[in-house]
Amino acid sequence: MRFVFPILLSYLPGNFSCFLFSTIIYYWTAQPLELNRFLMFFTISMLIVWVGQGMGLIIGAWFDVVNGTFLAPVSTIPMMMFAGFGVTLRDLPDYLKWGSYVSYLRYGLEGFVGSIYGVGRETLDCEEAFYCHYRYPHKFLSEITMSGDMFWYDVAALSATAILLRIGAFVTLKAKIKAVK
Repeated sequence: MRFVFPILLSYLPGNFSCFLFSTIIYYWTAQPLELNRFLMFFTISMLIVWVGQGMGLIIGAWFDVVNGTFLAPVSTIPMMMFAGFGVTLRDLPDYLKWGSYVSYLRYGLEGFVGSIYGVGRETLDCEEAFYCHYRYPHKFLSEITMSGDMFWYDVAALSATAILLRIGAFVTLKAKIKAVK
């Protein structure tokens, strides 16, 4: 127990950076100043940070510094592909759709989109354009094949992923220590 508190303290700068990032990005992108939406946005940001920390802990426990340095960024590439960046989830071939269910970035993207455009978001302002196709958030959500009501599912998936990665890091580190003895 005496090791838990220092570890939690070491995570504070990352958590504060996440809060600062979320606040700046949310405000600069002119999102509605609603506390509920901001807290949803921040929750997804924080969960992605925790999942990233968990992946870093596993890679750091399993591999040496040189291999871990190269493996960590490379392991993110498939996660980005399966998240829907560049290729929408409806365009993925059937034999690759399973990958979208293990990609934490997919749940993060869905959570961000749901926090911004879901939960009864009002019509967007498009005063300068003659025609604005994405004036209605539900049209935008249907265009990118997402529904805005998956937020809590995304929170649950990201939370479970973060917990499983921490458990995996603990088991990996324990096995490495046992192998050294």
